[in-house]
Amino acid sequence: MADQIRVALIIEPTGNHLNSQYGALKNPEVGEVAILDPTGETLAAASEAVGDRVTATYTSPEQLFNEFKPAATLVTMEAWRMPHMIETSLEAGCHVWHEKPGFVDIEDYRRLYRKAQESNLNLTIAYTTRQRPIVQQARQIVQEGLLGDLFACQAWFVADHDRTHDWETLQGGWVFDKARAGGGNLTFLGCHYLDLMRYVTGDDFVSVSALTRVVGGEPLPVEDAAAVTLEFSKGMIGNLNCGYYTSKSEYGSGRHFGFLLWGRDGWLRFNPQGSRRGDPLEWMSHTGVHAGAPHKSWTFDAEAATQNEYDLTTSAFFQACLDGTPPPLENEAGMWVNEAIQAAYRANETGQRQPVAIPAARR
Repeated sequence: MADQIRVALIIEPTGNHLNSQYGALKNPEVGEVAILDPTGETLAAASEAVGDRVTATYTSPEQLFNEFKPAATLVTMEAWRMPHMIETSLEAGCHVWHEKPGFVDIEDYRRLYRKAQESNLNLTIAYTTRQRPIVQQARQIVQEGLLGDLFACQAWFVADHDRTHDWETLQGGWVFDKARAGGGNLTFLGCHYLDLMRYVTGDDFVSVSALTRVVGGEPLPVEDAAAVTLEFSKGMIGNLNCGYYTSKSEYGSGRHFGFLLWGRDGWLRFNPQGSRRGDPLEWMSHTGVHAGAPHKSWTFDAEAATQNEYDLTTSAFFQACLDGTPPPLENEAGMWVNEAIQAAYRANETGQRQPVAIPAARR
């Protein structure tokens, strides 16, 4: 088994989270790196940011895959361009890490998911919130059965309204362009907490109803607000409110995020950003020894506040590619959330609850 993996970074100037990609390539699991930018505009800056691991740069995908032969690719581009690069990577036998959403037409992502499953390759979407210690602990509480049968969950993810003022020019204007991005706030930010709902509870979506709106006054082509109600396979219900509601400074404070979960034997609540703020994970359980002191409030150490979840998640992705261990996000993770989001948009358009399911594809 190799100790390090050959990785290709596939980017363009308007791609999301470019600096996070550069940082990911400094993980110890990464060996030689190639960078592909079809425009050529980011090659010099990206090479400088990544450093000596970069041994080749390309503007041609064909040259990249024929000459460098990566084992994994990191892909961040405008959403409408991503399916081609992801599919080319999979066809070359590469594991793929990609920024959300990875598509505009859901049929493209379904095809990519099937291809990855059938090829036994990782197709890992960048939902990095899972790696936060406070989230990991909440999941463990649920897995140990301390809340009993789950009844309901509630989450909210509130970002800054300021960015909508520049909607025509931000990142070249594509993130608020439905034809290039596929959707708005729910697609780019709400997605993280839909994934948290599945991850913390261990349950899958069955149906969704939703309202998606433009509430902030800007003439946006996509939603800046979404209220989503979900049904889960084991009977639980949940709701998510996400939108660009607050100021940039308030968004940066980390105050406007939350997750609540109720079960037959207890409950828990936490701020997924809480590790950075020192906010506690509060929980209560009437099960076993916990009945004597049912209410608990746990805080996390200073190290948890400084951990970079992007680096942690990509490190786990690279390790999974090297040794075949489970990736930090299963291929189904992106598929479930993307299907739920598309169902939410259909529910908003029709005024009717929509079913949620993922394609059948065995790995």
